[in-house]
Amino acid sequence: MPYPTDKMRTTTHGRQNTFKLRIAGATLALTVFMLHWWYRSNAIGFKTPGCSPKQVPEVGTVTWGGECESPGQECGSIIVPKDYFDPSAGTASIAIARVRATRPKKGTIFLNPGGPGGSGTRGASIVLADFLGNEWDILGFDPRGIKRTIPQVKCFASLQDYDLFNANTVMQQSFTIPSVANLSDPAVEATLVQQSRQFVALMQAQAQICAESMGDELRYMGSATVVRDMAFMAEVFDGEDSKINLFTGSYGSILGVYLVNMLPNRAGFVVIDGIVDPVAWSSEPAYKWPSNWLSSTEKTYKFFLETCAEAGPARCPLAKHANESYSRLEARLEAFFDALALEPMAVPFARRPAYLTSGAARGVLLMYLEQPTQWADAARAFAAAIAGEGTLLFDRLLASDAYVRSTHHDLVRSAVTCADAPPPPSPRDIPTAEDLAGELMHALREVSPHFGANLGLGEPDGGCEYWPARSPERFAGPWNATLEWPMLIVSNTMDPITPIQSGRLVHSLMGKSTRFVIQDGPGHCSSSLPTPCTLKLIQAYFAGTLPENGTVCPTAFDYFPEAPADLRAAFAQEEESVWAGAQAVQALFRRRG
Repeated sequence: MPYPTDKMRTTTHGRQNTFKLRIAGATLALTVFMLHWWYRSNAIGFKTPGCSPKQVPEVGTVTWGGECESPGQECGSIIVPKDYFDPSAGTASIAIARVRATRPKKGTIFLNPGGPGGSGTRGASIVLADFLGNEWDILGFDPRGIKRTIPQVKCFASLQDYDLFNANTVMQQSFTIPSVANLSDPAVEATLVQQSRQFVALMQAQAQICAESMGDELRYMGSATVVRDMAFMAEVFDGEDSKINLFTGSYGSILGVYLVNMLPNRAGFVVIDGIVDPVAWSSEPAYKWPSNWLSSTEKTYKFFLETCAEAGPARCPLAKHANESYSRLEARLEAFFDALALEPMAVPFARRPAYLTSGAARGVLLMYLEQPTQWADAARAFAAAIAGEGTLLFDRLLASDAYVRSTHHDLVRSAVTCADAPPPPSPRDIPTAEDLAGELMHALREVSPHFGANLGLGEPDGGCEYWPARSPERFAGPWNATLEWPMLIVSNTMDPITPIQSGRLVHSLMGKSTRFVIQDGPGHCSSSLPTPCTLKLIQAYFAGTLPENGTVCPTAFDYFPEAPADLRAAFAQEEESVWAGAQAVQALFRRRG
Protein backbone atom coordinates (compact mmCIF):
# COMPACT_ATOMS: atom_id res chain seq x y z
CA MET A 1 0.00 0.00 0.00
CA PRO A 2 1.62 3.30 -1.03
CA TYR A 3 2.31 5.67 1.83
CA PRO A 4 1.45 9.38 1.44
CA THR A 5 5.09 10.37 1.23
CA ASP A 6 4.36 14.06 0.72
CA LYS A 7 3.30 14.17 4.37
CA MET A 8 6.53 12.67 5.71
CA ARG A 9 9.00 14.89 7.43
CA THR A 10 11.94 14.69 9.72
CA THR A 11 10.68 15.83 13.08
CA THR A 12 13.67 16.54 15.28
CA HIS A 13 13.28 20.28 15.59
CA GLY A 14 15.85 22.82 16.68
CA ARG A 15 17.64 25.94 15.55
CA GLN A 16 19.61 25.47 12.38
CA ASN A 17 21.25 27.93 10.08
CA THR A 18 19.86 28.56 6.61
CA PHE A 19 22.54 26.54 4.87
CA LYS A 20 21.84 23.45 6.96
CA LEU A 21 18.13 23.82 6.35
CA ARG A 22 18.68 23.94 2.57
CA ILE A 23 20.90 20.88 2.66
CA ALA A 24 18.37 19.07 4.87
CA GLY A 25 15.56 20.06 2.54
CA ALA A 26 17.38 18.72 -0.51
CA THR A 27 18.24 15.50 1.30
CA LEU A 28 14.67 15.06 2.48
CA ALA A 29 13.32 15.69 -1.01
CA LEU A 30 15.59 12.97 -2.40
CA THR A 31 14.61 10.62 0.43
CA VAL A 32 10.91 11.26 -0.16
CA PHE A 33 11.32 10.58 -3.89
CA MET A 34 13.19 7.32 -3.26
CA LEU A 35 10.76 6.22 -0.57
CA HIS A 36 7.77 7.01 -2.78
CA TRP A 37 9.33 4.91 -5.54
CA TRP A 38 10.08 2.13 -3.06
CA TYR A 39 6.53 1.90 -1.77
CA ARG A 40 5.10 2.02 -5.31
CA SER A 41 7.56 -0.68 -6.36
CA ASN A 42 6.56 -2.86 -3.42
CA ALA A 43 2.91 -2.32 -4.24
CA ILE A 44 3.44 -3.94 -7.65
CA GLY A 45 5.55 -6.80 -6.35
CA PHE A 46 9.11 -5.45 -6.19
CA LYS A 47 11.43 -7.54 -4.04
CA THR A 48 14.92 -6.86 -2.78
CA PRO A 49 17.45 -8.18 -5.34
CA GLY A 50 18.87 -11.56 -4.45
CA CYS A 51 16.07 -12.45 -2.03
CA SER A 52 13.11 -14.72 -2.61
CA PRO A 53 9.57 -13.59 -1.72
CA LYS A 54 9.62 -15.97 1.24
CA GLN A 55 12.67 -14.21 2.65
CA VAL A 56 11.38 -10.66 2.26
CA PRO A 57 7.61 -10.31 2.69
CA GLU A 58 6.10 -7.46 0.75
CA VAL A 59 5.54 -4.24 2.68
CA GLY A 60 1.84 -4.01 3.49
CA THR A 61 1.31 -7.78 3.59
CA VAL A 62 -1.25 -8.79 6.22
CA THR A 63 -1.26 -12.37 7.49
CA TRP A 64 -4.20 -13.60 9.55
CA GLY A 65 -4.42 -16.76 11.63
CA GLY A 66 -2.14 -16.05 14.58
CA GLU A 67 -2.79 -17.00 18.20
CA CYS A 68 -5.47 -14.87 19.89
CA GLU A 69 -5.99 -13.99 23.54
CA SER A 70 -9.66 -13.00 23.49
CA PRO A 71 -12.82 -14.44 21.89
CA GLY A 72 -13.96 -12.59 18.79
CA GLN A 73 -10.49 -11.46 17.77
CA GLU A 74 -8.82 -12.17 14.47
CA CYS A 75 -5.07 -12.10 14.96
CA GLY A 76 -2.04 -11.89 12.78
CA SER A 77 0.67 -9.51 11.61
CA ILE A 78 1.39 -6.76 9.11
CA ILE A 79 4.70 -6.06 7.39
CA VAL A 80 5.83 -2.43 7.69
CA PRO A 81 9.03 -0.58 6.79
CA LYS A 82 11.54 -0.83 9.59
CA ASP A 83 12.69 2.73 8.84
CA TYR A 84 10.28 5.05 7.03
CA PHE A 85 13.19 7.12 5.72
CA ASP A 86 15.56 4.35 4.63
CA PRO A 87 14.21 1.50 2.47
CA SER A 88 17.46 -0.43 2.83
CA ALA A 89 16.81 -0.99 6.55
CA GLY A 90 14.35 -3.79 5.76
CA THR A 91 11.01 -4.55 7.34
CA ALA A 92 9.36 -5.18 10.69
CA SER A 93 6.37 -7.39 11.52
CA ILE A 94 3.74 -5.77 13.75
CA ALA A 95 1.49 -8.14 15.72
CA ILE A 96 -2.19 -7.17 15.46
CA ALA A 97 -5.54 -8.28 16.89
CA ARG A 98 -8.76 -6.98 15.40
CA VAL A 99 -12.45 -7.04 16.30
CA ARG A 100 -14.52 -6.25 13.23
CA ALA A 101 -17.34 -3.72 13.06
CA THR A 102 -20.83 -5.24 13.05
CA ARG A 103 -22.42 -2.15 11.50
CA PRO A 104 -21.37 -0.18 8.41
CA LYS A 105 -17.73 0.60 9.13
CA LYS A 106 -16.74 4.13 10.11
CA GLY A 107 -13.02 3.43 10.43
CA THR A 108 -10.48 1.75 12.70
CA ILE A 109 -9.71 2.67 16.31
CA PHE A 110 -6.14 1.76 17.29
CA LEU A 111 -5.50 0.77 20.90
CA ASN A 112 -2.40 1.40 22.99
CA PRO A 113 -2.34 0.52 26.72
CA GLY A 114 0.67 2.66 27.66
CA GLY A 115 3.96 1.59 29.16
CA PRO A 116 6.07 1.97 27.15
CA GLY A 117 5.94 -1.78 26.82
CA GLY A 118 2.21 -2.51 26.95
CA SER A 119 0.73 -5.00 24.50
CA GLY A 120 -2.25 -3.67 22.58
CA THR A 121 -3.27 -7.05 21.17
CA ARG A 122 -4.51 -8.29 24.53
CA GLY A 123 -6.84 -5.29 24.92
CA ALA A 124 -8.90 -5.70 21.76
CA SER A 125 -12.15 -7.38 22.83
CA ILE A 126 -15.77 -7.71 21.79
CA VAL A 127 -16.82 -5.94 24.98
CA LEU A 128 -14.56 -2.97 24.30
CA ALA A 129 -15.82 -2.85 20.72
CA ASP A 130 -19.42 -2.78 21.97
CA PHE A 131 -18.51 0.09 24.29
CA LEU A 132 -16.61 2.21 21.76
CA GLY A 133 -19.16 1.60 19.02
CA ASN A 134 -19.94 -1.30 16.72
CA GLU A 135 -19.41 0.88 13.66
CA TRP A 136 -15.65 0.78 14.32
CA ASP A 137 -13.06 -1.88 13.74
CA ILE A 138 -11.03 -2.14 16.97
CA LEU A 139 -7.36 -2.92 16.36
CA GLY A 140 -4.86 -3.61 19.10
CA PHE A 141 -1.22 -3.89 18.12
CA ASP A 142 2.06 -4.63 19.84
CA PRO A 143 4.29 -1.59 19.23
CA ARG A 144 7.92 -1.91 18.16
CA GLY A 145 9.94 -4.34 20.26
CA ILE A 146 6.99 -5.71 22.24
CA LYS A 147 5.65 -9.22 22.67
CA ARG A 148 4.92 -10.80 19.24
CA THR A 149 6.14 -7.87 17.15
CA ILE A 150 9.43 -8.58 15.34
CA PRO A 151 12.14 -7.55 16.01
CA GLN A 152 11.52 -7.96 19.72
CA VAL A 153 13.70 -6.14 22.23
CA LYS A 154 15.54 -8.99 23.91
CA CYS A 155 18.81 -7.82 25.38
CA PHE A 156 19.41 -10.55 27.95
CA ALA A 157 19.57 -14.23 27.04
CA SER A 158 16.64 -15.02 29.33
CA LEU A 159 14.26 -13.34 31.73
CA GLN A 160 16.01 -15.18 34.53
CA ASP A 161 19.29 -13.52 33.55
CA TYR A 162 17.58 -10.12 33.54
CA ASP A 163 15.95 -10.72 36.92
CA LEU A 164 19.26 -11.85 38.41
CA PHE A 165 20.94 -8.76 36.97
CA ASN A 166 18.47 -6.52 38.84
CA ALA A 167 18.00 -8.58 42.00
CA ASN A 168 18.58 -6.67 45.24
CA THR A 169 19.97 -3.63 43.42
CA VAL A 170 18.50 -0.13 43.29
CA MET A 171 16.68 -1.26 40.15
CA GLN A 172 14.58 -3.70 42.17
CA GLN A 173 14.72 -2.14 45.64
CA SER A 174 14.75 1.55 44.63
CA PHE A 175 16.62 4.34 46.42
CA THR A 176 16.62 4.41 50.21
CA ILE A 177 17.06 7.60 52.21
CA PRO A 178 17.64 7.74 55.99
CA SER A 179 14.51 9.80 56.64
CA VAL A 180 12.31 12.50 55.12
CA ALA A 181 12.30 14.34 58.45
CA ASN A 182 15.43 16.36 57.65
CA LEU A 183 16.13 16.52 53.93
CA SER A 184 18.69 19.26 54.50
CA ASP A 185 20.95 16.76 56.27
CA PRO A 186 24.03 16.21 54.03
CA ALA A 187 23.85 12.51 54.85
CA VAL A 188 20.70 12.17 52.75
CA GLU A 189 22.36 13.36 49.56
CA ALA A 190 25.55 11.44 50.35
CA THR A 191 23.50 8.24 50.61
CA LEU A 192 21.87 8.96 47.26
CA VAL A 193 25.24 9.62 45.61
CA GLN A 194 26.48 6.21 46.74
CA GLN A 195 23.37 4.46 45.39
CA SER A 196 23.51 6.49 42.17
CA ARG A 197 26.98 5.12 41.51
CA GLN A 198 25.47 1.64 41.54
CA PHE A 199 22.69 2.86 39.25
CA VAL A 200 25.21 4.29 36.76
CA ALA A 201 27.17 1.03 36.68
CA LEU A 202 23.98 -0.94 36.04
CA MET A 203 22.94 1.42 33.24
CA GLN A 204 26.35 1.15 31.60
CA ALA A 205 26.31 -2.64 31.85
CA GLN A 206 22.81 -3.14 30.45
CA ALA A 207 23.49 -0.73 27.59
CA GLN A 208 26.60 -2.70 26.61
CA ILE A 209 24.69 -5.98 26.85
CA CYS A 210 21.91 -4.58 24.67
CA ALA A 211 24.37 -3.23 22.10
CA GLU A 212 25.94 -6.66 21.81
CA SER A 213 22.68 -8.61 21.50
CA MET A 214 20.47 -6.17 19.54
CA GLY A 215 22.80 -3.98 17.49
CA ASP A 216 21.11 -1.59 15.06
CA GLU A 217 17.66 -3.06 15.71
CA LEU A 218 17.42 -0.73 18.71
CA ARG A 219 17.26 2.28 16.38
CA TYR A 220 13.69 1.59 15.31
CA MET A 221 11.75 1.59 18.60
CA GLY A 222 10.87 5.26 19.08
CA SER A 223 7.42 6.79 19.47
CA ALA A 224 7.65 8.72 16.19
CA THR A 225 8.18 5.43 14.36
CA VAL A 226 5.13 3.92 16.08
CA VAL A 227 3.07 6.89 14.87
CA ARG A 228 4.29 6.13 11.33
CA ASP A 229 3.22 2.50 11.86
CA MET A 230 -0.31 3.58 12.80
CA ALA A 231 -0.48 5.85 9.75
CA PHE A 232 0.70 3.02 7.52
CA MET A 233 -1.75 0.51 9.01
CA ALA A 234 -4.64 2.96 8.68
CA GLU A 235 -3.94 3.20 4.96
CA VAL A 236 -3.77 -0.58 4.58
CA PHE A 237 -7.01 -1.21 6.48
CA ASP A 238 -9.05 1.92 5.67
CA GLY A 239 -7.63 3.34 2.45
CA GLU A 240 -5.33 6.13 1.32
CA ASP A 241 -5.36 9.30 3.45
CA SER A 242 -7.72 7.65 5.94
CA LYS A 243 -8.03 9.13 9.40
CA ILE A 244 -6.05 7.65 12.29
CA ASN A 245 -8.19 7.05 15.38
CA LEU A 246 -6.65 6.17 18.74
CA PHE A 247 -7.77 5.25 22.26
CA THR A 248 -4.87 5.28 24.69
CA GLY A 249 -3.57 6.35 28.09
CA SER A 250 -0.49 6.93 30.26
CA TYR A 251 2.60 6.71 28.01
CA GLY A 252 0.13 6.26 25.17
CA SER A 253 -0.73 9.94 25.60
CA ILE A 254 2.71 10.61 24.11
CA LEU A 255 1.70 8.62 21.03
CA GLY A 256 -1.56 10.56 20.86
CA VAL A 257 0.05 13.98 21.14
CA TYR A 258 2.79 12.99 18.69
CA LEU A 259 0.19 11.71 16.24
CA VAL A 260 -1.96 14.84 16.17
CA ASN A 261 1.07 17.13 15.88
CA MET A 262 3.14 15.07 13.44
CA LEU A 263 0.23 14.25 11.13
CA PRO A 264 -2.57 16.70 11.98
CA ASN A 265 -4.36 16.21 8.66
CA ARG A 266 -4.55 12.47 9.32
CA ALA A 267 -5.74 12.72 12.94
CA GLY A 268 -9.28 11.50 13.53
CA PHE A 269 -10.91 10.59 16.84
CA VAL A 270 -8.15 10.56 19.49
CA VAL A 271 -8.66 10.02 23.24
CA ILE A 272 -5.72 10.31 25.64
CA ASP A 273 -6.08 9.58 29.37
CA GLY A 274 -3.47 10.13 32.10
CA ILE A 275 -1.23 12.62 30.36
CA VAL A 276 2.57 12.59 30.20
CA ASP A 277 4.11 16.01 29.57
CA PRO A 278 5.27 15.76 25.94
CA VAL A 279 7.52 18.81 26.17
CA ALA A 280 9.52 17.38 29.07
CA TRP A 281 9.47 13.90 27.50
CA SER A 282 11.07 15.12 24.29
CA SER A 283 13.30 17.94 25.54
CA GLU A 284 14.65 16.86 28.95
CA PRO A 285 16.93 13.93 29.84
CA ALA A 286 15.02 11.04 31.41
CA TYR A 287 16.62 11.43 34.83
CA LYS A 288 14.86 14.79 35.21
CA TRP A 289 11.36 13.45 34.51
CA PRO A 290 10.36 12.55 38.12
CA SER A 291 10.17 16.20 39.16
CA ASN A 292 7.52 16.67 36.49
CA TRP A 293 5.59 13.45 37.02
CA LEU A 294 5.20 13.66 40.81
CA SER A 295 3.47 17.04 41.12
CA SER A 296 0.16 15.48 42.30
CA THR A 297 1.63 12.63 44.35
CA GLU A 298 1.57 14.29 47.76
CA LYS A 299 -2.08 15.30 47.28
CA THR A 300 -2.93 11.69 46.42
CA TYR A 301 -0.99 10.38 49.42
CA LYS A 302 -2.76 12.75 51.79
CA PHE A 303 -6.14 11.64 50.42
CA PHE A 304 -5.17 7.99 50.97
CA LEU A 305 -4.23 8.71 54.58
CA GLU A 306 -7.37 10.79 55.20
CA THR A 307 -9.74 8.15 53.86
CA CYS A 308 -7.96 5.47 55.89
CA ALA A 309 -8.23 7.54 59.07
CA GLU A 310 -11.94 8.17 58.41
CA ALA A 311 -12.54 4.45 57.87
CA GLY A 312 -10.94 3.61 61.22
CA PRO A 313 -9.09 0.49 62.36
CA ALA A 314 -11.99 -1.88 61.64
CA ARG A 315 -11.75 -1.20 57.90
CA CYS A 316 -8.24 0.25 57.49
CA PRO A 317 -5.74 -1.56 59.75
CA LEU A 318 -3.15 1.19 59.32
CA ALA A 319 -5.32 3.21 61.70
CA LYS A 320 -5.06 2.30 65.37
CA HIS A 321 -7.86 4.39 66.88
CA ALA A 322 -11.21 5.78 65.76
CA ASN A 323 -11.12 9.44 64.71
CA GLU A 324 -7.33 9.33 64.44
CA SER A 325 -5.77 12.18 62.45
CA TYR A 326 -4.20 11.37 59.11
CA SER A 327 -0.91 12.84 60.38
CA ARG A 328 -0.71 10.05 62.96
CA LEU A 329 -0.95 7.48 60.18
CA GLU A 330 1.72 9.33 58.23
CA ALA A 331 4.01 9.32 61.27
CA ARG A 332 3.42 5.59 61.74
CA LEU A 333 4.40 4.85 58.16
CA GLU A 334 7.44 7.14 58.32
CA ALA A 335 8.67 5.41 61.46
CA PHE A 336 8.41 2.11 59.57
CA PHE A 337 10.32 3.48 56.57
CA ASP A 338 13.01 4.95 58.83
CA ALA A 339 13.43 1.63 60.64
CA LEU A 340 13.80 -0.21 57.33
CA ALA A 341 16.43 2.32 56.24
CA LEU A 342 18.52 1.25 59.23
CA GLU A 343 17.72 -2.45 59.06
CA PRO A 344 16.07 -4.11 56.03
CA MET A 345 13.43 -6.74 56.76
CA ALA A 346 13.95 -10.41 55.93
CA VAL A 347 11.16 -11.92 53.81
CA PRO A 348 12.12 -15.63 53.77
CA PHE A 349 8.65 -16.84 52.78
CA ALA A 350 7.95 -14.43 49.93
CA ARG A 351 7.50 -15.78 46.39
CA ARG A 352 11.24 -15.26 46.11
CA PRO A 353 13.07 -15.18 49.45
CA ALA A 354 14.85 -11.86 49.83
CA TYR A 355 14.82 -8.75 51.98
CA LEU A 356 12.69 -5.60 51.93
CA THR A 357 14.27 -2.14 51.97
CA SER A 358 12.81 1.23 52.82
CA GLY A 359 13.12 2.31 49.19
CA ALA A 360 11.23 -0.75 47.96
CA ALA A 361 8.46 -0.24 50.52
CA ARG A 362 8.03 3.41 49.49
CA GLY A 363 8.02 2.41 45.83
CA VAL A 364 5.32 -0.22 46.43
CA LEU A 365 3.20 2.34 48.28
CA LEU A 366 3.47 4.66 45.28
CA MET A 367 2.30 1.81 43.03
CA TYR A 368 -0.67 1.27 45.32
CA LEU A 369 -1.55 4.97 45.11
CA GLU A 370 -2.02 4.47 41.36
CA GLN A 371 -4.81 1.94 41.99
CA PRO A 372 -7.45 3.18 44.46
CA THR A 373 -9.46 -0.04 44.22
CA GLN A 374 -6.49 -1.75 45.91
CA TRP A 375 -6.05 0.69 48.78
CA ALA A 376 -7.62 -1.73 51.26
CA ASP A 377 -5.06 -4.33 50.17
CA ALA A 378 -2.31 -1.74 50.65
CA ALA A 379 -3.46 -1.04 54.20
CA ARG A 380 -3.41 -4.74 55.07
CA ALA A 381 0.02 -5.27 53.52
CA PHE A 382 1.60 -2.30 55.29
CA ALA A 383 -0.06 -3.09 58.62
CA ALA A 384 1.39 -6.60 58.40
CA ALA A 385 4.84 -5.25 57.51
CA ILE A 386 4.78 -2.77 60.40
CA ALA A 387 3.98 -5.76 62.62
CA GLY A 388 7.07 -7.55 61.26
CA GLU A 389 5.70 -9.60 58.35
CA GLY A 390 6.79 -8.14 55.00
CA THR A 391 5.78 -11.01 52.71
CA LEU A 392 2.66 -9.31 51.32
CA LEU A 393 4.61 -6.18 50.42
CA PHE A 394 7.44 -8.00 48.72
CA ASP A 395 5.05 -10.29 46.87
CA ARG A 396 3.28 -7.19 45.57
CA LEU A 397 6.59 -5.99 44.16
CA LEU A 398 7.23 -9.35 42.49
CA ALA A 399 3.68 -9.52 41.11
CA SER A 400 4.19 -6.19 39.39
CA ASP A 401 7.43 -7.44 37.83
CA ALA A 402 5.76 -10.64 36.66
CA TYR A 403 2.92 -8.79 34.93
CA VAL A 404 5.33 -6.50 33.10
CA ARG A 405 7.32 -9.55 31.96
CA SER A 406 4.16 -11.02 30.42
CA THR A 407 4.06 -8.27 27.79
CA HIS A 408 7.72 -7.81 26.94
CA HIS A 409 11.09 -9.38 27.49
CA ASP A 410 13.39 -6.92 29.21
CA LEU A 411 14.54 -3.46 28.10
CA VAL A 412 11.86 -2.38 25.63
CA ARG A 413 10.95 0.55 27.87
CA SER A 414 14.51 1.87 27.66
CA ALA A 415 14.51 1.29 23.91
CA VAL A 416 11.50 3.61 23.58
CA THR A 417 12.36 6.28 26.13
CA CYS A 418 15.96 6.55 24.99
CA ALA A 419 14.84 6.90 21.37
CA ASP A 420 12.54 9.76 22.41
CA ALA A 421 14.70 11.62 24.95
CA PRO A 422 17.33 14.08 23.72
CA PRO A 423 20.89 12.73 23.73
CA PRO A 424 23.53 14.61 25.72
CA PRO A 425 24.94 17.45 23.59
CA SER A 426 28.47 16.38 24.48
CA PRO A 427 30.30 13.95 26.79
CA ARG A 428 30.61 16.78 29.30
CA ASP A 429 26.82 16.74 29.65
CA ILE A 430 26.60 13.11 30.73
CA PRO A 431 25.29 13.24 34.31
CA THR A 432 27.50 12.00 37.11
CA ALA A 433 26.29 10.14 40.18
CA GLU A 434 26.38 13.49 41.95
CA ASP A 435 24.13 15.01 39.26
CA LEU A 436 21.64 12.16 39.57
CA ALA A 437 21.57 12.45 43.34
CA GLY A 438 21.12 16.21 43.05
CA GLU A 439 18.08 15.73 40.82
CA LEU A 440 16.59 13.23 43.29
CA MET A 441 17.16 15.75 46.08
CA HIS A 442 15.35 18.40 44.04
CA ALA A 443 12.37 16.07 43.62
CA LEU A 444 12.37 15.30 47.35
CA ARG A 445 12.69 18.89 48.52
CA GLU A 446 10.56 20.69 45.95
CA VAL A 447 8.00 18.20 44.64
CA SER A 448 7.38 15.04 46.68
CA PRO A 449 9.23 14.56 49.98
CA HIS A 450 7.76 11.09 50.50
CA PHE A 451 8.30 9.62 47.02
CA GLY A 452 10.73 11.88 45.16
CA ALA A 453 13.42 9.17 45.03
CA ASN A 454 11.17 6.18 44.33
CA LEU A 455 9.37 6.71 41.02
CA GLY A 456 11.93 4.54 39.24
CA LEU A 457 10.71 1.36 40.91
CA GLY A 458 7.51 1.40 38.87
CA GLU A 459 8.72 3.66 36.05
CA PRO A 460 12.30 2.49 35.37
CA ASP A 461 13.73 5.25 33.21
CA GLY A 462 17.17 6.78 32.91
CA GLY A 463 20.57 5.79 31.63
CA CYS A 464 19.84 7.05 28.11
CA GLU A 465 23.23 8.75 27.99
CA TYR A 466 24.73 5.23 27.70
CA TRP A 467 22.12 3.78 25.35
CA PRO A 468 23.85 2.40 22.22
CA ALA A 469 21.36 3.55 19.57
CA ARG A 470 19.81 6.75 18.25
CA SER A 471 16.53 6.75 16.37
CA PRO A 472 16.39 7.97 12.75
CA GLU A 473 13.45 10.18 13.76
CA ARG A 474 12.84 11.96 17.05
CA PHE A 475 9.86 14.30 17.38
CA ALA A 476 10.23 17.39 19.57
CA GLY A 477 7.27 19.56 18.59
CA PRO A 478 5.79 21.95 17.76
CA TRP A 479 2.71 21.11 19.83
CA ASN A 480 0.08 23.51 18.52
CA ALA A 481 -1.45 21.78 15.49
CA THR A 482 -4.96 22.67 14.39
CA LEU A 483 -7.23 19.64 14.12
CA GLU A 484 -10.40 19.01 12.16
CA TRP A 485 -11.87 17.07 15.10
CA PRO A 486 -10.62 18.01 18.62
CA MET A 487 -8.65 15.48 20.64
CA LEU A 488 -10.20 14.43 23.97
CA ILE A 489 -7.95 14.80 27.04
CA VAL A 490 -8.88 13.10 30.34
CA SER A 491 -7.03 13.79 33.61
CA ASN A 492 -7.63 12.83 37.24
CA THR A 493 -7.28 15.50 39.92
CA MET A 494 -5.13 13.15 42.02
CA ASP A 495 -3.10 11.10 39.56
CA PRO A 496 0.16 10.27 41.38
CA ILE A 497 2.36 9.81 38.28
CA THR A 498 0.66 11.56 35.32
CA PRO A 499 -0.54 14.75 37.01
CA ILE A 500 -3.39 16.97 35.92
CA GLN A 501 -0.91 19.76 35.20
CA SER A 502 0.29 17.74 32.18
CA GLY A 503 -3.26 17.52 30.85
CA ARG A 504 -3.69 21.25 31.35
CA LEU A 505 -0.41 21.86 29.51
CA VAL A 506 -1.46 19.91 26.40
CA HIS A 507 -4.86 21.61 26.47
CA SER A 508 -3.24 25.05 26.68
CA LEU A 509 -0.80 24.29 23.86
CA MET A 510 -3.46 23.01 21.48
CA GLY A 511 -6.31 25.32 22.45
CA LYS A 512 -9.50 24.79 20.46
CA SER A 513 -8.15 21.56 19.02
CA THR A 514 -8.77 19.74 22.32
CA ARG A 515 -11.54 19.09 24.82
CA PHE A 516 -10.51 18.66 28.45
CA VAL A 517 -12.43 16.40 30.86
CA ILE A 518 -11.48 16.21 34.53
CA GLN A 519 -12.25 13.21 36.73
CA ASP A 520 -12.31 14.38 40.33
CA GLY A 521 -10.62 11.54 42.12
CA PRO A 522 -7.41 9.58 42.73
CA GLY A 523 -5.58 7.02 40.64
CA HIS A 524 -3.49 6.72 37.52
CA CYS A 525 -5.77 7.34 34.51
CA SER A 526 -9.54 7.52 34.84
CA SER A 527 -9.70 3.75 34.25
CA SER A 528 -8.13 3.14 37.68
CA LEU A 529 -11.45 4.25 39.20
CA PRO A 530 -13.96 4.12 36.34
CA THR A 531 -17.05 6.28 36.61
CA PRO A 532 -20.20 6.33 34.46
CA CYS A 533 -19.74 10.06 33.79
CA THR A 534 -16.28 9.80 32.23
CA LEU A 535 -17.00 6.59 30.36
CA LYS A 536 -20.17 7.95 28.79
CA LEU A 537 -18.31 11.07 27.63
CA ILE A 538 -15.68 8.87 25.95
CA GLN A 539 -18.40 6.74 24.39
CA ALA A 540 -20.23 9.83 23.12
CA TYR A 541 -17.00 11.30 21.75
CA PHE A 542 -16.43 8.30 19.46
CA ALA A 543 -20.08 8.62 18.40
CA GLY A 544 -19.44 12.22 17.32
CA THR A 545 -20.46 14.31 20.35
CA LEU A 546 -17.89 16.60 21.99
CA PRO A 547 -18.03 17.32 25.75
CA GLU A 548 -17.91 20.82 27.14
CA ASN A 549 -14.40 21.95 27.97
CA GLY A 550 -13.62 21.58 31.66
CA THR A 551 -16.39 19.07 32.35
CA VAL A 552 -15.82 17.60 35.82
CA CYS A 553 -16.88 14.02 36.54
CA PRO A 554 -17.27 13.10 40.22
CA THR A 555 -16.17 9.78 41.69
CA ALA A 556 -17.95 7.77 44.37
CA PHE A 557 -16.17 4.80 45.90
CA ASP A 558 -15.72 3.22 49.31
CA TYR A 559 -11.94 2.88 49.46
CA PHE A 560 -11.94 0.85 52.68
CA PRO A 561 -15.18 -1.16 52.65
CA GLU A 562 -16.38 -3.66 55.23
CA ALA A 563 -16.89 -6.20 52.45
CA PRO A 564 -14.72 -6.57 49.34
CA ALA A 565 -14.94 -3.48 47.14
CA ASP A 566 -17.57 -3.62 44.41
CA LEU A 567 -17.19 -1.13 41.58
CA ARG A 568 -20.46 -2.38 40.13
CA ALA A 569 -22.40 -0.40 42.76
CA ALA A 570 -21.34 2.87 41.12
CA PHE A 571 -22.95 1.67 37.89
CA ALA A 572 -26.22 0.44 39.42
CA GLN A 573 -28.43 2.73 37.35
CA GLU A 574 -26.42 2.48 34.14
CA GLU A 575 -26.84 0.34 31.08
CA GLU A 576 -25.01 -2.97 31.22
CA SER A 577 -22.85 -1.90 28.26
CA VAL A 578 -21.38 0.98 30.28
CA TRP A 579 -20.42 -1.32 33.17
CA ALA A 580 -19.04 -3.90 30.75
CA GLY A 581 -17.14 -1.10 29.04
CA ALA A 582 -15.63 -0.06 32.37
CA GLN A 583 -14.24 -3.56 32.84
CA ALA A 584 -12.90 -3.69 29.29
CA VAL A 585 -11.20 -0.30 29.65
CA GLN A 586 -9.64 -1.41 32.94
CA ALA A 587 -8.33 -4.55 31.24
CA LEU A 588 -6.84 -2.51 28.38
CA PHE A 589 -4.97 -0.15 30.70
CA ARG A 590 -3.97 -2.65 33.37
CA ARG A 591 -0.36 -1.97 34.35
CA ARG A 592 0.42 -3.99 37.48
CA GLY A 593 -0.05 -7.50 38.74
